[in-house]
Amino acid sequence: MTEYELWRYFEQYAQMSNAWWYSVAVLPATIISACAYFLMWLALRRTRQLPKMFLWLCVGSIPVILILPSFYVSINLTDALARVGFVAPANEQQMSRAVALQIGAYLSQIATLGIIGASLAVVILIAAILIGGYAPQQIMQTVQSLSQSFSKAMTRAFGPPRTARVAASSKYGIIKVMRAGAQQGAQFGVTNGAIIGKSDATMVITDDIVSRRHARFEIRNDSVFLIDMNSTNGTYVRRNQRDEELNGDPFELRHGDIIYLGSPSEPESVELRYERTPSGGQS
Repeated sequence: MTEYELWRYFEQYAQMSNAWWYSVAVLPATIISACAYFLMWLALRRTRQLPKMFLWLCVGSIPVILILPSFYVSINLTDALARVGFVAPANEQQMSRAVALQIGAYLSQIATLGIIGASLAVVILIAAILIGGYAPQQIMQTVQSLSQSFSKAMTRAFGPPRTARVAASSKYGIIKVMRAGAQQGAQFGVTNGAIIGKSDATMVITDDIVSRRHARFEIRNDSVFLIDMNSTNGTYVRRNQRDEELNGDPFELRHGDIIYLGSPSEPESVELRYERTPSGGQS
């Protein structure tokens, strides 16, 4: 029997529940899963956080692993069956119905794994687009808005984080955490030498994108300056809709400046707001 005849026989007599998968869906699904993995790799190129990169690439490889067996079966059924000890008979009359039903069950199980992989590939593709900032700005803003709405709803339901319950004050102004993980809503008073970072810092923000010692404040002649401390993902200040990347030189802050730990285009970046009244302190 030719490979075409084998497929037709299994479709008719082997009670395959997912025969359509092999005929119309497995090739597009294989392409989508490969594209999702490649796009995830592109999205993670700018990050230097190796554990995060390794984790996401492992997750991105799952759809490929699930789909490849059914893709192999679809392009070389005879060889795939030979690997499990089945030799195709010369004609349909020599085919055992019991063996055909057993093979049909195996093919259906492999197809089910492929369908699960295809569904995961779509999720990975969307995640890669968001992580890499490839989506249109309107979509990115919508995702951020939904994320903030979810965080606010959780805060209303379970109360704000402990760090958010303490009202900070300083004559040099305050830093409000506008978008972050557990520290969202927290406030920190600005002092000379205060450090923003994940650990060993004055203002502790534990998001993955934040370096251990990310940025430092300096007070000079009653003015507040922010200095990037060679952070992995960079420090940016947005003023009048323009983003300024700090390169290690002191940057003088003004009331209303938005500080980003990580690129502003990154959905995972931490957003801070500097507030200071003309007489000092918080607004």
